[in-house]
Amino acid sequence: MKFYERVISDFGGYEKCKDILSQPNIDFIMNAQGLREHMLEYRREHNIFEENDKIVFVDNFMHGELMTVAWTRKGEVWMDEGAKRRTDLTMIRHATDDEIKAGKRLEVNHD
Repeated sequence: MKFYERVISDFGGYEKCKDILSQPNIDFIMNAQGLREHMLEYRREHNIFEENDKIVFVDNFMHGELMTVAWTRKGEVWMDEGAKRRTDLTMIRHATDDEIKAGKRLEVNHD
């Protein structure tokens, strides 16, 4: 079991972690940023997308830009990049930390 999976499991699962992080003043009580980072790794590993996640298209032919998830619904991800756009989950992936820093999809193999 990966460390981030163990942390999430110790808190009672992914949804319980979301509940914990929604509590007011949680940043004063615990290392909330650390838990957020573990949850991002979990989402990257399990292809889960949530509001404000940074994403890129799998195929650079579509777009090389970094996009932000506006909302998700029934296997679709909606992006709010000027005009509302939606895409199927199979066409996108989470942006890597390096891509987020660069502000675009990088030309590397992410298999």
